[in-house]
Amino acid sequence: MSNFVVIFLCLLFGYLFRYFKLTKKGGHLTINTWVIYVGLPSVALKFIPQIDWNLDYIYTAALPFATFGLSYVFFKLLNIWAKFSKRTLYTLIIVAGLSNTSFIGFPLVSTYYGEEFLKVAIVSDQVTFFTLSLFGVLLAANARDVFTTNTEKYRYIFKRIVTFPPLIACVIALIFHNYLEADVMQGVFSSFAATVSPMALFSIGMQLNFKRISKESNALYAGLLLKLGVIPIFVIVIFYALGLQGDFFRVSAFEMTMPCLVATSIVIEKFGLNVKFANTLIGISIPIGVFLSYIWCSVINTLL
Repeated sequence: MSNFVVIFLCLLFGYLFRYFKLTKKGGHLTINTWVIYVGLPSVALKFIPQIDWNLDYIYTAALPFATFGLSYVFFKLLNIWAKFSKRTLYTLIIVAGLSNTSFIGFPLVSTYYGEEFLKVAIVSDQVTFFTLSLFGVLLAANARDVFTTNTEKYRYIFKRIVTFPPLIACVIALIFHNYLEADVMQGVFSSFAATVSPMALFSIGMQLNFKRISKESNALYAGLLLKLGVIPIFVIVIFYALGLQGDFFRVSAFEMTMPCLVATSIVIEKFGLNVKFANTLIGISIPIGVFLSYIWCSVINTLL
């Protein structure tokens, strides 16, 4: 219960800091830099050496690809009637198709299932980032031509993937896992990893913006419906039909019920899509998603 209170307080404090202008504009970027370059790599270095790799992780890894594909099909079909602009359509597909598996997912997984299941969340998060960096970038690049050649486009994608600090940490953890399990190393990683949840949530709170709810409301409602309703039901039904049960699969499914991935806004901005709408959708999805997390957790625990 205390972790749940911390989640809302961190979001609230971040929002109040921005509202009362206690930080400079863009102050959240410094916090994000710490989380991405120090916090998330520390989480990977702490938990990946503890992973007992097995075929079950295939299901965890498949989910981000499946939900992104579902988002593509859903909005392509919906657009036959909705007639969204091309910028808004591709923004919806990318933003609503991927889950906030780390900034929101990690603290909620710790709250509902325990810190030991962060090793499952890490795998989900890495595949989510890979999906964004590959398919998200490819989709955005096709929507807006910002590269002069395909070589330049593929070089950008490759650079995004191989220079992502948490991914680098994952590779290091896989290669040197025997050395990283030392008590001294684990103590250091634990201290840094503990900063991820409060700082990430505080940063998200600073970015919450409710001013554009009335603008492009149909697209906003469609994005929220898919991300916080259709995708969770889709994942739960698939796992239930396959007979996948137990905490491992519950955490894998629970990660897909998270709100929109914050990092998608970077891709949206890079390719000149609907940035303001993307930030609004992300911002609105977070408090609603955190609230719904208890409901989805209960449903998942009952069925899986």
